[in-house]
Amino acid sequence: MKDHRSIMLELQKTHDVIYDLLKGQPFHYTDIPMHDNIGDLLIMQGTLAFFKKKGLSPKTTSTASGFDPSWVEPGDILVFHGGGNFGDLYTNINDLREDIITRFPNNRIVMMPQTIFFSSEAKRDRSASIFRRHPDVHIFIRDRVSQGIARLFSDHVYLVPDMAHQLYPIASTGSGTGVLRIERVDVEAPQVPQSLKDLRFDTRTDWVEVIGTEKRFIDFAWRLECKFRAHRWDVLQKRLGPWYWVPMAQRFSNKAIDLFSVHDHIVTDRLHGHILSCLMDKKNTVIDNSYGKNSTYINEWTGNSDLVQLVKAEANPEAETCASPT
Repeated sequence: MKDHRSIMLELQKTHDVIYDLLKGQPFHYTDIPMHDNIGDLLIMQGTLAFFKKKGLSPKTTSTASGFDPSWVEPGDILVFHGGGNFGDLYTNINDLREDIITRFPNNRIVMMPQTIFFSSEAKRDRSASIFRRHPDVHIFIRDRVSQGIARLFSDHVYLVPDMAHQLYPIASTGSGTGVLRIERVDVEAPQVPQSLKDLRFDTRTDWVEVIGTEKRFIDFAWRLECKFRAHRWDVLQKRLGPWYWVPMAQRFSNKAIDLFSVHDHIVTDRLHGHILSCLMDKKNTVIDNSYGKNSTYINEWTGNSDLVQLVKAEANPEAETCASPT
């Protein structure tokens, strides 16, 4: 085991290679998350924190659907948000990315740290053929399994941790006791290991419940984006992300930070339940998700921390298997 703080500070340094690709160049940060997954919001906030630390300022910050191709000029770099949506679990997001990549064969593409999952080799190969038509795609990957798949998509592949690590350290807003269970309720949910079934959880919830009724602010943001796009109000469309959504996302993340602060042990099957615990120097027990995203990440980056314990998930006969390269 190693000292947790030293691990976290070392992980931040690995992102300098991203700066090398962007320094001195105009770029657009697109595909930002405007939904109720706090993990994705932490990635966005970590990315923006990294830009600020490095003196980088995107020309525009937008969702994939709110991005207007007319904003792109020759020489502009297109930077896609990172996370775990590279593949066919969330096809609408990947389809939008493929469309933008196809539209701009002469502009550099940078994909921030991702995990890749395809349910079949056929779907993986179809997507890879689209990426391979572009000569300047740079893909940052969070684990070695995804790294192997990414090499089918580009010759420019880099292994780095999640961008949320740029937020370290996050201070607790109060003293904590008891066990918090952050539990997936979506397609990546695993079965709970037998070893944890008798553990008493003081609080049991998921990101959607943490945000709760404030989801109305997300719905409002989407309505604004649709209205601005329909009326071609370009200035407002460009400002929606930085002026409204980014502060609102911080509000949602603060709710999660407050919740974590009043517990001293986190049990989770969400990768960013684990990462937020690490950002706050909290003891955390991590259950693998349905296709191994958590274990591959922890084994690569945080498994040596004295605060982290990884627990193998129970076999789930309904879970699909990650398609790896042949």
